[in-house]
Amino acid sequence: MITIPEYIQNLTPYKPGNKLKTGKKQKNISEFINLASNENPLGASPKAIEALKETTKYLSIYPDVGATELISYLSEMLGKPEQNIIAGSGSDAIIGDIIKAFSDYGDDILTAEETFIGYFVNVLKLGRNLIKAPMKNHQYDLDSILNSITPKTRIIFLSNPNNPTGSMFFKKDFESFLKKVPENILIVYDEAYSIYAALHEGYPDGLDYEQDNLIVVRTFSKSHGLAGIRIGFAFGPENLISTLYKVKLPFEPNSIAQKVALAALTDYDFIFQTIKLNTISIERLTNLFDELKVDYIKPYANFVMILFENQDLARDFVDKCYENAILVRHLTPFGVPNGVRISTGTHTQMDYALNVFKKLLREK
Repeated sequence: MITIPEYIQNLTPYKPGNKLKTGKKQKNISEFINLASNENPLGASPKAIEALKETTKYLSIYPDVGATELISYLSEMLGKPEQNIIAGSGSDAIIGDIIKAFSDYGDDILTAEETFIGYFVNVLKLGRNLIKAPMKNHQYDLDSILNSITPKTRIIFLSNPNNPTGSMFFKKDFESFLKKVPENILIVYDEAYSIYAALHEGYPDGLDYEQDNLIVVRTFSKSHGLAGIRIGFAFGPENLISTLYKVKLPFEPNSIAQKVALAALTDYDFIFQTIKLNTISIERLTNLFDELKVDYIKPYANFVMILFENQDLARDFVDKCYENAILVRHLTPFGVPNGVRISTGTHTQMDYALNVFKKLLREK
């Protein structure tokens, strides 16, 4: 009999919030509105789509191991040396590689209780100890994280703005935190929603920070609309980035992802339209919740987390949204059983969804 390590047996497979295909099949509804996955409601950048059409010529060729063109452009755009940047198959892959490269079996990896589930999955599947520091009012408590450091702590993961709560910590607190973390502990600053957060005064942009124990991770999945391609990147000290190259798969990201991501970076109008739409949609959502006196966390990304009195009410709201052909995300796997995350949509999607939400939330 094949022996399976206990820590693998104890894992729970990741269950995505997007039940779009299942929903269409079960309910025979042709048009579900997916507000469950923090995707870009505008789709992908038109320039990225055009680039995709041209990538068929690369299908038989192994990808560029160093993602040379993409990293060269990122270097110019970010103002960082090329040797300080790495690309991977989504930020999830990079997060996994960081754990492999900078920790060992049985080491402690520290994050917060109500944060990105990708940290939890990657840490546990690699046989590390997951330590989750308490949050304060559904926001990162950086002092709590400092107090949770153990002699075995090797990595700290921070999501800012935080998924799924939408909350954000600010420059003053972050800069104080950076000074207090021991130099032998790696800080991973996850900026999946940086383009939205940058609109808010006091946001600590990862580009502004350079220190020997800091890696910044970003993704093309959200604002660039490339979730289906799976590509992200990270930047940090050269010695840390060169170490990541030792553990990453040699031919990732794939050729198509590299070409499409490069095109998406140059589509400034698409990014502008994405930010504009998101700003309007966030305002419409929060205005409705204010009107109905629904408890929510102030959002800094492209989604809003609303809170119910208990888990049953949250689940009931999710189920009733589903019955009305709207997908939203119940947050039990993230550690917020009474929370529901609602992503922003197009104007037409929001028109319909807001009417449904108004009806359902008045009934709660």
